[in-house]
Amino acid sequence: MNRNDLNEILRERVLLLDGSYGAEFVRRGFKGDLPPDVLNLRDPRLVKGVHQDYVNAGADIIITNTFGSTPYKLKQSGVEEHKEIVESGVKIAKEAAQGKTLVFGDIGPTGALPYPLGEEGFDFFFNNYFETAKIMVEKGVDGIILETFSDMLELKAAVLAVREVSKDVFLVAHLTFDENGRTLTGTDPFNFALTFNDLDVDCIGINCTLGPEEMLPVFQELAKHSNKFLSVEPNAGLPVLEDGKTVYPVGAKEFALHMDSYWEYGANIIGGCCGTNPEHIRQMRKTLGERSPVSRKKRRCSAVSSTLKTVDFDDFVIVGERINPAGRKRLKEAVEKRDLNYIIDDARKQVEAGADILDINFGIESNVPRDFMEKVILSLVYKVGVPLSLDVQTPELLERLMKIYPGRPLVNSSRAAEEELGFKTDLVKKYGGVLIVLSMGGDVPHSLVERKSSVDWALQFMEKKGLDKERIFFDPIVLSLGAGGNPRVTLETLEYIKKLGFKTIFGLSNLSFGLPDKSFFNAAFLVLSLEKGLDAAIMNPLDEVLIKNLDAALIILGKKGLPKARVETEDRIVKVLLSGKKEELLNIVKEELKHSKPLEVVDKHLKPAMEKIGEMYSSGEIFLPQLILAAQASKPSFDLIERKLGEKKGEEMFIIATVKGDVHDIGKNIVAAVVRSSGFDVIDLGKDVSTEKIVEAVKRFKPKALGLSAMMTTTAPRIKEVTEGLKKQNLKVVVIGGGASLDEKTVKTLGADFYAKDAVDALKILKKV
Repeated sequence: MNRNDLNEILRERVLLLDGSYGAEFVRRGFKGDLPPDVLNLRDPRLVKGVHQDYVNAGADIIITNTFGSTPYKLKQSGVEEHKEIVESGVKIAKEAAQGKTLVFGDIGPTGALPYPLGEEGFDFFFNNYFETAKIMVEKGVDGIILETFSDMLELKAAVLAVREVSKDVFLVAHLTFDENGRTLTGTDPFNFALTFNDLDVDCIGINCTLGPEEMLPVFQELAKHSNKFLSVEPNAGLPVLEDGKTVYPVGAKEFALHMDSYWEYGANIIGGCCGTNPEHIRQMRKTLGERSPVSRKKRRCSAVSSTLKTVDFDDFVIVGERINPAGRKRLKEAVEKRDLNYIIDDARKQVEAGADILDINFGIESNVPRDFMEKVILSLVYKVGVPLSLDVQTPELLERLMKIYPGRPLVNSSRAAEEELGFKTDLVKKYGGVLIVLSMGGDVPHSLVERKSSVDWALQFMEKKGLDKERIFFDPIVLSLGAGGNPRVTLETLEYIKKLGFKTIFGLSNLSFGLPDKSFFNAAFLVLSLEKGLDAAIMNPLDEVLIKNLDAALIILGKKGLPKARVETEDRIVKVLLSGKKEELLNIVKEELKHSKPLEVVDKHLKPAMEKIGEMYSSGEIFLPQLILAAQASKPSFDLIERKLGEKKGEEMFIIATVKGDVHDIGKNIVAAVVRSSGFDVIDLGKDVSTEKIVEAVKRFKPKALGLSAMMTTTAPRIKEVTEGLKKQNLKVVVIGGGASLDEKTVKTLGADFYAKDAVDALKILKKV
């Protein structure tokens, strides 16, 4: 079935998706010693039996047993038969469906983090998903579902890979959120909806981590902002261990009653994730029956975003102009020398001064390596956190940077000329974004008539191209006053554009080019422009005269004034860590070591700073990218202190591992980095580690504590294997358990001493013991 047919069906009725597979396989005898995907080759009858039970329970859609079947993820478990597993997965599902039930190819995340949080780039993710989706489409799936993703860049890469394979296959894209409504890398539902409204997906949604009650408010927020079909798959609550078996507390009838609420808020595809089984689907069929979907009012919004932050244009927006080598010798040198830290520091200063968005211009683009430009864009998005305006002129480069951008960028800009505007309109439609259109075609127009003509032509052109109104901004063009430009024409053009109902933005500093007293000219013109309705300006946020005049003008005009600068109360080391300044922190530590012992430097300065950062993370003041950045920044300083101390004692050592059969290690890696950055000697045994190897490591190194991670319900019992193995060897060590499949009660049942929800929890426990 192609996507158009399926879209028609979803306009008429809600479809039921199936439930969990991993837990069902375990319940039916699977030992969990290999990825469940391998069962497609080793025990296809078991897989087909679960499929058939979901079909018989009333599921309209079943998914293939291929959640972990990207080439990279399979290889992490030592499995090489990627093509065979995917092909068999589709074949088994289609045999079970017998043409009565739709079959969606299921693809989950690779388990790797993108640069700069991890090592992998866009192409790594794209290629993994392309290879998997290609097999699925060739074998005739009715749709593809991308589920349990935690990062927008990886999910965007997956979406673009699927669309590279097929424009006709129905496509669902899911993120997973925590109870605070954020993904692992800090994205909220509004940002998710905004970004993926632009992309060529049919349906977006949420699955995993949360039970039906906890997930509902997150889903409501998503439904409020999305203009796509919506799907949802909650867990059957948080798992507990009973008689050595993992049990999910939300029964089938209770689950079905909860799912009725999702229908009320506009869900089009409803299913279950971890802990749900055919009985849950059967009860949902009884409760929901054959229903038509509830219509939703689609909210249109002029906004841009990064992974962490969304900026709408309801209030005046400052776009920082300073990342542009023109006229800035030191920045030009930083670009030439590939000095990423200088650029990040420069960007951060603009944000601290009030910039909502940062405009990025690389100067002579042919002189700058593409990979460095990509690193700049991704570092600014993940480390600084604000949305970006891409002021990039080379067509191929602009397309590349838009492709890898994790969020909704501002694209600066296009002339109102058919070839250029057509190309850039197509780019924002394919990759997402908001396009700034100049009120000029060819030569720079000096009259209002010429500018109005360009605006009118551009509007007709983009209407034919199908670009939504809220994704079009106009620049009325500011020319140099010193070179004969007439600012009154700009104001008249601005007024005309606002009457048409469009957002406006311009480059303010163009006005004062070549003039003395730039700040005063810029401030005066900005105030006049605000009165005409200007929505945003590309300007210098470090110009105090300009900022004070802007704030006063906004208040006088009855608009929202600028946010007051936050009083800087944080410790200097905290600020340096959050800025990722490794060298600066190292210099501070070296200075402290001149008059303090190494352990005093750790106890009085580094540990308290990391504890403060942990508190900020726990309270939602910062998110994972900043936490990882701080951990990375602290490493050279701790390495120096370690060399000063020599070999560490066992009471300062922490061993961590992901248990046997589990190849998920993002959470484990984060815990290891944060604990290491707080002064502990961390031995990371890796993922899929045997019980014997873990016990042997404890026996050899005699650590203060042992951390065990289990992401899947099928591998959680391995923790009990380890704790029992330690007892047999009479090894006494504090055991901390963590992972998505665990909670405090379950961890205690498995024999561990403490449960750590995240890296900050683990650090608090280590400090306590």
